[in-house]
Amino acid sequence: MIYTFLYGIDVIFRINKLFLFHTTAYFLTYVISIVGWIFLRKNKSLLKSCLGFIFLPVFPLFNTLYSFGSDMSYFHIENFLKFGGLYFLIFVVSLVFILLKTKDNNLNKSGKQIFFIVLSGLMIFTHSCIELITNFENYLNPVVFYFSIILIVFYYLKVLIVRFYNGDVVKSKKLNIISNILFWVYILIYDFAFFGMAAASV
Repeated sequence: MIYTFLYGIDVIFRINKLFLFHTTAYFLTYVISIVGWIFLRKNKSLLKSCLGFIFLPVFPLFNTLYSFGSDMSYFHIENFLKFGGLYFLIFVVSLVFILLKTKDNNLNKSGKQIFFIVLSGLMIFTHSCIELITNFENYLNPVVFYFSIILIVFYYLKVLIVRFYNGDVVKSKKLNIISNILFWVYILIYDFAFFGMAAASV
């Protein structure tokens, strides 16, 4: 929230519409992702778990598309094919494995839930792939890649909790503690890093 607070002040004094849009959208997507984490934290209902998976990647996806979307037309097509194909292959194989392992679940719940899990995964991997391509195209900064890894690990931990260990109190509690730590490390450091990059460009 440090980015929102300081750049919100800048918007008020300079009346910059571009900053106004970005600061407002940044704040709203930040809050939406936290709401998604809250919905997934205990996974007490099907509706909350589905909404949680959709809300969770809104913040990173918005920032990726807003920051790098206009530059994507200048990227080399081979990087899209290479990194996009690799990310998509990992994503498809892992989710097919999860689906096969949980095929004996309640089919009605399984079908609805897996749809939102897949959609959430596509949002996360779109964000991660664009960030990785941008990293290779524009600047070599491993910190960006580490952010994506943390988010992906968090996503798969949540999928494991929801699909595998929902009935196992001990294992789900341990995995929830790990995933919660990863989430807050990701979202807080991302906020500080984003503020740092924005401040450096002023």
